[in-house]
This record gives sequence, C-alpha cells and structure tokens, in this order.
Amino acid sequence: MEYNLAVDGLQTKVTLNEEKITFKSLDTTIFSYQLNDVIGCDEIVTGWFNKTEVTRVWLIEHGPSNLLLKKCKVVSGEQRKRFQQDLTEKTANETKRPKRLLVMINTIGGSGSAKKYFRDVVQPVFKLSGISMDVIFTEHSGHMINIAKTYDFSNTDGITILGGDGSYHEVVNVLLRRRQEEQGVDINDQNASLSPVNIPIALIPTGTGCGLTEYNTGCRDVLTACLHVIQGRTVPSHLLALYNNGKLLGFGGTGCSYGFMTDILYYSDRMFRWLGRIRYYVVPIWMFLFKSQTNRAFDAKVTCYASVTERLNRETNETEIFVEDKKLLGHCSFTSDTVTFKRKFWNMMIFNINVMLDGKAVFDVGGMYVPKPDTCTSFFFYGDVSVRAIFRFFKHIAIRTPMDVTDNELEALNVQGMKVEVTDSYNSKDPEMTMSKRLIQLDGEMYQLDSPSFQLWHKLNVLQFFSSYR
Repeated sequence: MEYNLAVDGLQTKVTLNEEKITFKSLDTTIFSYQLNDVIGCDEIVTGWFNKTEVTRVWLIEHGPSNLLLKKCKVVSGEQRKRFQQDLTEKTANETKRPKRLLVMINTIGGSGSAKKYFRDVVQPVFKLSGISMDVIFTEHSGHMINIAKTYDFSNTDGITILGGDGSYHEVVNVLLRRRQEEQGVDINDQNASLSPVNIPIALIPTGTGCGLTEYNTGCRDVLTACLHVIQGRTVPSHLLALYNNGKLLGFGGTGCSYGFMTDILYYSDRMFRWLGRIRYYVVPIWMFLFKSQTNRAFDAKVTCYASVTERLNRETNETEIFVEDKKLLGHCSFTSDTVTFKRKFWNMMIFNINVMLDGKAVFDVGGMYVPKPDTCTSFFFYGDVSVRAIFRFFKHIAIRTPMDVTDNELEALNVQGMKVEVTDSYNSKDPEMTMSKRLIQLDGEMYQLDSPSFQLWHKLNVLQFFSSYR
C-alpha cells in the first residue's frame, strides 16, 4: 500500500507492507521502521486561524545506552485518514504486541513514584498503542500476592508490574507455585523440571531495586520498559530456586546472599528504612564502624555443581583444576561435576547472571546479561577478607570496570547450583547473632532457615520477559 502524504511538512511517499513502514521524501531521504516499532496514531488540530487536523504517528527509535525513544512524525494530506486507519489495523493485527494487560501498581514501593509514572508515562503510551488494561493499585502489603493467587489470566496477554525487584519477586513466586500445582509438579523436588509460566511479564522500574529490568532490557528507564512491551517480543528469563530442609523457600530473579550482605538488608529495613534508597549506602558504613565483623564469619562446607576439568601445566608439569577458564586454588576436593570448599567464610553472593569473563568479574549489562547464561555467578568471600578488598570489590560493581578476582580473598565461579552446610552452631550467646545466622535473602526478601544448610539451583527458561533487547 502506498500513500502520497505530507510528513513533517515535506511531500513524502509512504509505503506500508507486512513488515515495515517506509517514508521516502522527494529529496530521496528514506526512513524505515518495523511494524513492531510503530506505537500508534492520534489526531490533533493545528493552527490559530486556519485550523487543520493532522495525524501524529508515534514511533520507537533506539537511543544511547540501550534506551528506546518515542518519536513523532506529523502527517497530513488527502490520504491521511485512510493511511491512519490502515496503519492502526496493521499494528493491531500483524504484530505480536499484547492486546490486554494486567497492570499492578505498587503504590508504596521505592520513593512512591509509581502512580505518577503510570499517569504520565505508562497509561498514555499503552492507550496510544491500543493495549487495554486492567489496572490494580495496591492497597496494602501483600496485595500483589493476593491478586496473583486469584486473578483469572485466561483473557490476559501479559502482566505489567510497576514496582521493584521485591514486587516482581512476590508475583513470580505465586505464579510459579500456582503453575506447578496445576501441572502436578512437586515444587519441593530440587531435581524436578519446572513447568514454565505461560504468560509474559514486564517490570516497569519504579521501586528501590530494579536490577531485573536492567538485566532484561539493558537499562532502568520507565519509558524503555513500556516500549519493550509494545514491541511484543519476549526473552526467556531464568530464576534461582532456594531450598532448605527439603522444602522450597522461594524463587529469585536477581540473586541471593548469606552473611554480611544479608545483615545489611536486614538492618536497612529494620532500622534505617526512613532514609529511603540512601540507606543501602549508609548501613554498610555503619556496620563496619559499629558491628563486629569477626563474629560474623562462619565455617561452612560449600559444594558447587559445575563442570570441572583437569589440565596439565607444561611449565610446572603439575595438574591444575579448572571450572570453565577459572583455575581453582581454595578447594579441598572435586569430582568431574562438583568442587567443594571447606573453610571460614564472611559472605556469599550468588547472582542470576554471568559476570565472569576471562577470569575477571564485569557487571556490564550490555556484555553480560543477554543472551541469558546457563549458569549463575557465585562469589564466596573468605573469613579473613580485608575491608579494603571489600570496598574495592563494590567500587568495581558501581563503576562497572573489570576486576581481578584475588584467590586469597574470595572465590568466583559460574555454577549450575550449590549446597551450603554451615558447620558453626546456630546458637550463640548473642541473640542477634543467632538470628542473623538463620537469615538468607533472595531478591532483597528475607527468609529464615530451619536448619544450618541450604541448596540453590539455577532454573532455566521458566519465565518470559517482555524485551527486544539483544
């Protein structure tokens, strides 16, 4: 289909086919957009005295740093109405964009900005694209959990959550448990193949922590996350499954920690929540100044499940042990698919991503997170790690530069899963220390361990996330 139109004041031949829309002006300038990159059309009246009705065509363009931008072309001419109608029908019928969404809005998460972002960004762009919405504002803590448990998803093409990683964590845990129950899968069986959730999810980053949006779309921009939904494409999303005492504790999308990082989150929410997001910067300094780090170290046996190989060092004529390209030094035993560490630890961090390249850790979105890795990255900080080394580690995370992993301070491996057995007693003269040893965090949410051991497994392709990020 071809149309002779005025586009941004220039006479233009517009071509519309099954895949794209092309603008060719008389000066041979050509712009082309995929149909998936057409947001929608609206009409406005221009001019003070000679008022003219025109059509605005809203399009998705790629910006810097993985941003998606919303751009407009103003169309007029005798064929404008027919062009607008044809374009609207094509984007509705020949693209994969969802027709109907459940939109859940966490009104109290983060800085409380979700309502404003919904009103100013999300609602206008979804309406423009022709997506209908069932909008639910949370009224109390746990409201999203109740919605996910009871909502009828049969006529819904996707779920959009305005919140942070905690909101996503609540909804996903309900959906996965609900799905396994429907399919007869034993949720507590660590070796069970999980049945994937058959409805895609989008997280619009309005919460305190929005790592999941960044992992799946390449940035933490609200408009960008919305435009990924409109494009209608999805990518597989993995989860971490945490078990204790033969039972599933929960699923995590970003990561898990046990030790010092769990303490930071515990005290941040228990004593310093009034500080807002800045509490995550203040509390670590407060803990280093006023909490004993020596008492926090614990003895544990950690078995990592990964492909282990032996290589001959021709210079020394000695056999060395590797997981991928990472040479192991601090282990006590190994098999072809496991490696075991038994020593004193200070903190453990397991990320649902791959951040290891050539033996160095790099928290670089564009290079690491897509396509999805089939392993997760684990960091084990030893009990005698220096404060200086810890600050250096988190500095590299903040500025996203490669860091050498120093074997005498911490171990970093890509693994499919792990088993941790804490050999210290859970009981202490200090009740607060006893409590802290039983806590483990997943996506920033606290779980209490019934026994001094837990298992963590990487579960692949169990969700679909709205994203065109490649």
